[in-house]
Amino acid sequence: MNKYYYLALLCLFSTGSVLAQEKTDLKINTYFHELPLEKVLTYLEEQSDYTFSYSSSAIPLDEKVTLKEQDISFWYALDESLKYLPVSYEVVNQNIVLKYNELTQTIRGTILDKDTKQPIFGATVMVVGSDPLIGATTDMNGNYRLTNVPVGRLTLHYGYLGYEEGAIPNVLLGSGKELILDVELVESVIKMEEIVVSATGIGSQPLNEMGMISGRSFTVEETKRYPISIGDPMRLASSFAGVMGTDDDSNEIVIRGNSPRGILWKMEGVEIPNPNHFSSEGASSGGISMFSTQVISRSDFYTGAFAPIYGNVLSGVFDINLRKGNNEKHEHTVQAGLLGIDLSSEGPISKSSGSSYLFNYRYSTLSILSDLGVVEIDENEKNTFQDLAFKVNFPTENMGTFSVFGMGGLSKYSRTGEGFREDIEKYNMGVIGVSNDLILNSSTFLKTNVSVSGTEVGNDEFVKYQQDTINVDYNNLESFKKSYTRGSVILNKKFNSRHILELGTVISWLDYDFVEREHNINNADPFVDLVLFNDEGASGTQQAFVSWKFRITEKLSLVNGLHYFRFSFTGEDSWEPRSSLKWQFRENQSITAGFGMHSRLESLEYYLGNHINSDGTTVDNNPNLGMSKANHFVLGYDRVLGPSLYFKTEVYYQHLYNIPISNNPAFGWYSSINSSDDYSTIPLVNEGTGENYGIEMTLDKRFSRNYYFMVNGSIFESKYKGGDEIERNSRFNGNFTYHGLGGKEWKVGKNGKNNILGVSAKISYAGNKRLIPIDLEESIDQGRQVNDFDRAFEERAPDYFRFDLQISYRKNRAKSTSEWRLDLQNVTGRMNYGEQYYNDGLQQIVQEDQIGLIPVLSYRIEF
Repeated sequence: MNKYYYLALLCLFSTGSVLAQEKTDLKINTYFHELPLEKVLTYLEEQSDYTFSYSSSAIPLDEKVTLKEQDISFWYALDESLKYLPVSYEVVNQNIVLKYNELTQTIRGTILDKDTKQPIFGATVMVVGSDPLIGATTDMNGNYRLTNVPVGRLTLHYGYLGYEEGAIPNVLLGSGKELILDVELVESVIKMEEIVVSATGIGSQPLNEMGMISGRSFTVEETKRYPISIGDPMRLASSFAGVMGTDDDSNEIVIRGNSPRGILWKMEGVEIPNPNHFSSEGASSGGISMFSTQVISRSDFYTGAFAPIYGNVLSGVFDINLRKGNNEKHEHTVQAGLLGIDLSSEGPISKSSGSSYLFNYRYSTLSILSDLGVVEIDENEKNTFQDLAFKVNFPTENMGTFSVFGMGGLSKYSRTGEGFREDIEKYNMGVIGVSNDLILNSSTFLKTNVSVSGTEVGNDEFVKYQQDTINVDYNNLESFKKSYTRGSVILNKKFNSRHILELGTVISWLDYDFVEREHNINNADPFVDLVLFNDEGASGTQQAFVSWKFRITEKLSLVNGLHYFRFSFTGEDSWEPRSSLKWQFRENQSITAGFGMHSRLESLEYYLGNHINSDGTTVDNNPNLGMSKANHFVLGYDRVLGPSLYFKTEVYYQHLYNIPISNNPAFGWYSSINSSDDYSTIPLVNEGTGENYGIEMTLDKRFSRNYYFMVNGSIFESKYKGGDEIERNSRFNGNFTYHGLGGKEWKVGKNGKNNILGVSAKISYAGNKRLIPIDLEESIDQGRQVNDFDRAFEERAPDYFRFDLQISYRKNRAKSTSEWRLDLQNVTGRMNYGEQYYNDGLQQIVQEDQIGLIPVLSYRIEF
């Protein structure tokens, strides 16, 4: 018996050796370039004694194959041809059977207690609707892993006994990258019972549980999917209720009638300077964001009655988070388009410690669009920008998790004339920081941040020529440099499921160096050479806050807190109480109410700017200017109308006071409320007031069943009083804004339809900004532009309308995901109002319009 057994084994090995030899000897002497798989298989059959068996409805026969090597083995050629396709094979005698492998990917992450950041052991995670069910439980460190998850849209459900359930609906899983999702669950007020809550709307709830009013989170996918956003958080926010963006050339937004300069920017919990390219002094906006969708994760956006943690803000908050890089495998993304190129990479530094890196670099020149004739840019003008963002994560055993993060951007606009003119404007910004997340015990969490940031705003304009009796010799040099060193400590204490305390302090040191000189030979003495700024020094701010959340019942929550803000330059301080309440009086309905006192510093140039008197002497008019302040009141109602349909409305009132105005009758109309950037050197006092009030409504159909939509509207008033005590419309009183956007996706292609074709559209219709009219007759008489300040902001610019369309095609391969995207900005080509000015040569008022249709094409690949 044993003899026959060994004899059979010997024959088997002999046969295997012959087959192996046969595989090696087969040669292929040609190469393929973008040849359909079906033709490649036909060729391989002709070059061998093998035949292929497969299902034509399952195998992607139309996929293009490229094989660049020659004189290679048959089997190597076959392996290389199927390398990037979801196809495997099995050899049965002389028949090669092709099998379709469903494209899958891994989803993993960590589940933590939202308040203490403690890992939750034994929590469950499952893919909703998967058959067979795909699920997992967390280990001792709160980690979970779902393997072999089919790519496409899916909803994840998270749960643990004694905690409120959570869900992340309709996330997009691609084959090119693992999906890493960290989740924080909230402990239930009712012990030992599993509270089932609807997943509807969870995707838009703020991450900061102290922010229960006028806030929502936004995801990276939304910044990609929403038309007009082109990966820019501010342009994305222009789609939300109460937010208006009427400037096609910049991402400037007006929130509830407030000046755009009242926005607070935070990154990784640290206040940062304005993170937008092509910006100007005093602004919170610019041409395009320095944030890339490659590095940001789910983040928060607020429009009023801010949580106690936020200071130095009047109109809105962008609280941006950076994601951690993949700590198990290296992954990369390349994106190229008409706006430039993005390069991103992430991966483990040490797999044993769990450390990781993530970075993204972007370079762009808008002249590409000009060269293609997409936009009209003077051949003597050039716009370039580049930025870099990164995050490095270092977990430790006993000292918590350290992170090093940063972002920097350089942007420059230059214009040259015919040998006699040059104008260079630049805006540079950078921030780098180190943070530590430390769990002190089972109920206490400590977060520490240290950061250094800075900005440089520069302008160098030179004009010199002589023609007949005209002699021009003009030069203006501006250089505004600021650097901030900040340190913050935040302690979160969870006494039990009902009581949570958060307190912290933020110390900022500010160094500044301002220079502005002007030379103009056409000015009379002593104004030929002026020194508007020559200031160098240091100052700082101190902030502290305390926030207490009391979950009275499982349906009723209260947040009370206090924010303290002090400006060392003037010695002024501000105590700002905050309070908010949420009552879920029915399973699908809730009422919210909130109040907050807020303050914001004016640009430092207000305090240091020199005013030039008629005799040529200079004086600093505003060294003791105080903070601008506002009280916010909000009342809201939320209702879940269906599994993914959500309605929300808020009414609000904002009382602005302590606003810088002028007591000079010639400037009685002036108020800093109407400024979106820059500064003023005229004498100012903190005696101005203003008010914003309105109502917002939103109907939001979250992405499900392959489509989404959101329609919202806002009706509001924005008024102010200057030094003349006349109530006027503010510059930003557009009175109304309406948005409608939606999109649908289709699964296309063979192989289980892994590829996605998407179409999204957005329509915006809004009242425009207010104008100071030009007095044409006086302008003609005086040979220069003369404004009618008595009628300041009575009239609005023509209403703003814009229609945007986005078409995308996403393709999943075995080891990569690629996407083509076409953003058609301003599809109708409507030339919205830009600005107006008096042209003395024509002796008429000239109106300049904004840009028309702009197609932005991009290609992206993840691998």
